[in-house]
Amino acid sequence: MSRKKRLWGFDDEERRVLAEATVGIQELQAVLARAKPRADLGVWLVHASVSELDEMYSLVEELMDATRSRRRLDLLDGLLASLCTSMDGF
Repeated sequence: MSRKKRLWGFDDEERRVLAEATVGIQELQAVLARAKPRADLGVWLVHASVSELDEMYSLVEELMDATRSRRRLDLLDGLLASLCTSMDGF
């Protein structure tokens, strides 16, 4: 995969879910730690490698498999969509 960094954004609620899910996963915690808030956009933005985004995607898939909550599934589905968009470079 490309070493080029891609821009990825997520909101506060998504950040809370990811922060909880990445406890003990230093590589993914590092991605979240690099994110900077953009109050004007209402999101956190981070430059991450395609490999890092792919690892985050796999984590979100695992979270989806572990929940039955419609609200949480919708949130996670949105994360998957944003990760796909970022990995594809759009």
